[in-house]
Amino acid sequence: MSNQKLPLVSVVIPTYNRIRTLPASVDSVLEQTYENLELIIMDDGSTDGTQEYVESITDKRVRYRRADKNMGPSAARNMGAELAKGEYLAFQDSDDAWEPDKLEKQMKLMVDNGELAMVYSEFGFYRDGELAAIIPSPQIPYEEKHGDLFSHLLLYPLISTQTMLIKTKEFIAAGGFDETLQAYEDFEFSMRFAQNHRIGFVDEPLVRVNNTPNSVNKRLGERIRTQFYMVREMLDVLRERNLLESKLSIILLEAESILCHDIFIEELNRLSKEFLSEEERESTAVLFEKIERSKEMVYRKMKMRETIPKLTQRALKIYGNLYENRITWSGELQGALKDLVGSVETLKTMFAIPDGVQARYAAIQKSLEADKLSETERLYLLADIVELFETLEKLW
Repeated sequence: MSNQKLPLVSVVIPTYNRIRTLPASVDSVLEQTYENLELIIMDDGSTDGTQEYVESITDKRVRYRRADKNMGPSAARNMGAELAKGEYLAFQDSDDAWEPDKLEKQMKLMVDNGELAMVYSEFGFYRDGELAAIIPSPQIPYEEKHGDLFSHLLLYPLISTQTMLIKTKEFIAAGGFDETLQAYEDFEFSMRFAQNHRIGFVDEPLVRVNNTPNSVNKRLGERIRTQFYMVREMLDVLRERNLLESKLSIILLEAESILCHDIFIEELNRLSKEFLSEEERESTAVLFEKIERSKEMVYRKMKMRETIPKLTQRALKIYGNLYENRITWSGELQGALKDLVGSVETLKTMFAIPDGVQARYAAIQKSLEADKLSETERLYLLADIVELFETLEKLW
């Protein structure tokens, strides 16, 4: 397909020591059905042969710029944007891949709708080669993913860097990506950009995002710090729209999910002391209580995960000793077994225990309460206890 009469799109790929994944990423850009593009590869100081690979590419649409020192992906993207000759700008990551018609579909929407300053799409998130999720979720109504997105982006991320197609002048005028951030740069930029621009959406996954070692999205703690930075930057707007409490609750849920309780507490403390009113500080006290309870529960779960194998070994030892007649059935032994099985009560307060496991647990408890058990029944009981804990180990 010839696109020589269509607008030029500048594609920027920042890369740092990604020689193993970069070629596939580059190919996915150069093989686009929308051919009127230039590819700017921003080498952020690689030492793995990236320069030699790029210099071997014969496609004249490729441009190469090497940084003297590593400056980070946001700075590399911003520099690439400054070098861009195209009216439109797109970004790709050096370990991901575009569908062949990504630019064609996005440019059609962009050109057909003059009011749009950016167009993005869904992407498929792949883990170990398997599709793990479509983002943003197809369950979010289309109306919330197209047009005026500012209110939604105040709360939730929608747009990933690799899916952006944006007017170059508008990107530069907006200040580009915040180079001080270590995570969620695309979330912060798209929220800021949406404040003054309408954004279009292609509701199909046009990018394949791969979960690879050292991906920039691995900086989990920085995701929480960035979100608090966004809260501080948009505090007046969040107040005006009565969204501050909702935003903080959303950040709390994310902090819980990625085990960043301490960072949440640290950032919320700073926000409360330096930026919030007395009334707002009173409302955030509930969040402090929630995150502290969550933190304590996490530590208890981690401790219990360490304890379950020890319980299994203890039950196995008792079984072996009883089987080889090294100990006798006694009230003391029965009490030890009751303690072992009783630990399931603690587990039930922290984990979702399947009905089948709970039924076996109840049956074991009933057997332990029996006054008389035959030798065979005792051994079967011990075997059941061992199997119960082995099952719990596999669950968690």
